[in-house]
Amino acid sequence: MSEKDKIIPYLSDDELNKLIMDIEGKELVQAPAGIERNVISFVERKKRRKTVEFSQYCLRVGFAVAAAIALVCIVPFIPDTGVKVTSREEVVAEKNVISRDEVLESRSVKTREEVLSRRSGALDLEKAESYIQSQIQNLFE
Repeated sequence: MSEKDKIIPYLSDDELNKLIMDIEGKELVQAPAGIERNVISFVERKKRRKTVEFSQYCLRVGFAVAAAIALVCIVPFIPDTGVKVTSREEVVAEKNVISRDEVLESRSVKTREEVLSRRSGALDLEKAESYIQSQIQNLFE
């Protein structure tokens, strides 16, 4: 086919008006019997197929996740893999971990009463309020 054959010619205004008049002048043609039923069944089949495909996709993803979790859990216990799971005691022995008592010995720890007597909630609120008020005044100056 040449380029000239591929081009679809447009109808002129007169030809288009004549075509419209011919179509409007004829009786309406009735749709084939059962077309509504066929279209609805086609749409339902497509919808069902998409639902099945999505369900299959979800199952594939679920099995892949389950397999990955199984591998992560099983591989450390397979002897030929060379993966060694260290115990907590080995990790603690390997790292220089300071105990709680050693940390507390180097610091002075105040009692509850000392902390409460030193801090009074009203004073802290008054300080915060005065600070906020001063900042607001600085903004408007």
